[in-house]
Amino acid sequence: MPHYDFARARCVVSFGADFLETWIAPVAYARGFAAMRARRDGSGQFIVVEPRLSLTGANADEWIAIRPGAEAALALGMARVILTEGLGSGERGALMEAVSAWTPEAVQQATDVPADAVRRLARRFAAAKPGLAVAGGIAAQSEQSVAVISAVNLLNAAAGNIGETVRFDRTYDVEGVGSFGDVQRLIADMAAGKVQALVVRDANPAYAVPAWAGFAAAMDKVPFKISLSSVLDETADRCDLILPATHPLESLGDSRGVRGVYGIVQPAMKPLPMFQTRATGDTLIAIAKAAGFGAKLPATWIEYLKAQWKPLHQRFGAGRDFDTFWNETLQKGGVWEDVAATPVRWTGTPAFVTPELKGAGDLALILYPTSQLHDGRGANKPWLQELPDPTTKAVWGSWAEIHPDTAKRLGVAEGDAVRIETEAGAIEVPAYLYGGIRPDAVAVPLGQGHTAYGRSAKGRGVNAATLLPPAQDGASGAVAYLCAKAKVTKAARAIDLAMTQREKNQFDREIAQSVPLASLLAGAAVAAGAGAAATAAAGEAHAGPEPLPSQTRPGHYTSPLAMPPDYKKPAHAVSAYEPELRARGPRNVPVDQGSYAHAQHRWAMAIDLDRCTGCSACVVACSAENNVPSVGPEMVKRGREMLWIRVERFEQAVGGGKSDVRFVPMMCQQCGDAPCETVCPVYATYHNPEGLNAQVYNRCVGTRYCSNNCPYKVRAFNFFDYAAPEKPTFAFPEPLNWQLNPDVTVRSKGVMEKCTFCIQRILEGKGNAKDEARAVRDGEIQSACAQSCPTQAIVFGDLLDPESRVAKLSHGERRYWVLNELNTKPGVTYLKRVERETTTA
Repeated sequence: MPHYDFARARCVVSFGADFLETWIAPVAYARGFAAMRARRDGSGQFIVVEPRLSLTGANADEWIAIRPGAEAALALGMARVILTEGLGSGERGALMEAVSAWTPEAVQQATDVPADAVRRLARRFAAAKPGLAVAGGIAAQSEQSVAVISAVNLLNAAAGNIGETVRFDRTYDVEGVGSFGDVQRLIADMAAGKVQALVVRDANPAYAVPAWAGFAAAMDKVPFKISLSSVLDETADRCDLILPATHPLESLGDSRGVRGVYGIVQPAMKPLPMFQTRATGDTLIAIAKAAGFGAKLPATWIEYLKAQWKPLHQRFGAGRDFDTFWNETLQKGGVWEDVAATPVRWTGTPAFVTPELKGAGDLALILYPTSQLHDGRGANKPWLQELPDPTTKAVWGSWAEIHPDTAKRLGVAEGDAVRIETEAGAIEVPAYLYGGIRPDAVAVPLGQGHTAYGRSAKGRGVNAATLLPPAQDGASGAVAYLCAKAKVTKAARAIDLAMTQREKNQFDREIAQSVPLASLLAGAAVAAGAGAAATAAAGEAHAGPEPLPSQTRPGHYTSPLAMPPDYKKPAHAVSAYEPELRARGPRNVPVDQGSYAHAQHRWAMAIDLDRCTGCSACVVACSAENNVPSVGPEMVKRGREMLWIRVERFEQAVGGGKSDVRFVPMMCQQCGDAPCETVCPVYATYHNPEGLNAQVYNRCVGTRYCSNNCPYKVRAFNFFDYAAPEKPTFAFPEPLNWQLNPDVTVRSKGVMEKCTFCIQRILEGKGNAKDEARAVRDGEIQSACAQSCPTQAIVFGDLLDPESRVAKLSHGERRYWVLNELNTKPGVTYLKRVERETTTA
């Protein structure tokens, strides 16, 4: 498995690979993708080829809605154009033979992609130098999976990307990873009575393996089954003995993910004694010794682990004794070395034939893992169940994505229950009408439908894998998730679909704004010159620069004529810093500024919509940091979700080959003229000296006037006692109460709450700086959402520091403020999404 260098690519073409969601290393790929998009040299285009527009595809500049399973044909056709026209730098002779049959016209017939589009995409991709093509997801889950990946490898070779963006130095270490063929052999042995004892760790095959493989029935024939799981999932439920393992955060281990990197997995906490867990290694050693065949094993897992690292000590120890080397390795997190790229050469490509989908239905069935639950392993976590799906904004269940034209033909409206039938089985789920799917397809997410796995997972939605008929890739034996045709009909029973955002149209409110890249490139110098001239003119008039929407204090009237010529008001700006100025009221009487005059900070955020991929990591991080309760699907249906931050999705253009989807993280805007503050009868919400809208929980009486008056709708009300352990509505039952942040109050019934910009982190950072007799450093304080963002789309800091990142971004040419016409003067500055053209090479 090569290392894909997204940061170096100048154009990316994804054939179904959801590299921003679940494919290989989405966090690392998201960082590289953001770096590619940050360039302002006219490059950075992203084209996605898939029958259903995924979250990754929603970040693309162009969507090629290809026929399901035909991705390899397009890759081979693009490679043929590149080789025929001499556009690439790869080896021509050996490659040309493999693509000779795939003319643009032949590709059009196989894929529904026009021949002219095939030529245009090939020329655009070849001109990037280097570009990057990747294949995965639904494109690589048919009976032709290996052929699809090989075709995309050929495309990269034809364009000269091997060694550039497709590198073989830091390759992924997949040695020892079992195939589905290994699982099938185990199933056969269990069914035949050849397995007398089975030990299962960190896997749930009774749920995840397709029903047609017969894993559960074969497992039941094993006389003695042991689970080392820390949760009671479907596989553990079928075992005779459970020896619970410690959680990964309580465990010591190692990791060798890529060549040349040897990592240490260190525990973040001691195991909690009430759960009677034990490290997996210690359990296996104890079993082996008790069974009589572990005499040569060390007494403990840590001794065994250290023994495995002694060869590395000889390579990296540099004369140090082992204990010193081990302690230094723990401190650094591992050891690593430079590695040379493995030589590779083109050896040929399997013959590609468009896969034939099984069944009598008329819609291709697309099953896909989600970024929240993946294949179901995250379903037992309420944070993830209540995390809105980035495409549908649905929570706590399953659904079927159907094109509006198909729904009209079937007489189905959004939210209606539909029955989906294949040769293998049938399910009933609510319909979600989505223009981002081909009319000849229906898509259902994986991950729900558990029969065990805890209170948050059991009985939620359906297990879509039950629809799969027997089908595998011919070369690798992998499960073919794209293999069936489905019949879809309107169902009789009602099934509710809980959603947090039902309208994805902005209606010209300009909440999510964009700007063409060409405008930025063409107008940069002109804008810089005009800005300098305006600043000089304003200085001569002793009125300061042309003010951005400013942040003023309650009862504070500013006089621009009183500003010194060199005074620069920070962007959108500041509530507290006007040295030696005495503001005057309506009668020209000085207004006492009180404690505001001495504030040293104006905390603010800058959020770059061009970097935000909609992954929602910020939402989960906020819930974890600030003890935000999960309220369940019934409360979500009534609009009572408690999330402090949401990622809004707006679809400007989806369908017809277009992809203009914009994501907007929306939290409390910490307004300077906050509508919420003026209506609170008990002053529970007020403006603090550093620009924050503070919330005093024990002062709040729950009138909810503040929520009614907030134009951003970012306040949440505790309708129930989510914080009371003795109440059935308690949101943190054992053991969830152990993860509560002790620095944050758990709110009670009748109290309003909202984003605080992680005030506890601000206080900690300021306290540390004070103890060390220094100023707060830029970047020293990070909100949870900013810290967790893999693309660094959210930047937190002090606007009063002109050298801070947030101040520089807030003065950027792409800046704007949501609902700025209301004059609320938010402390959150948004940067417009950049539109990139893909129609020209």
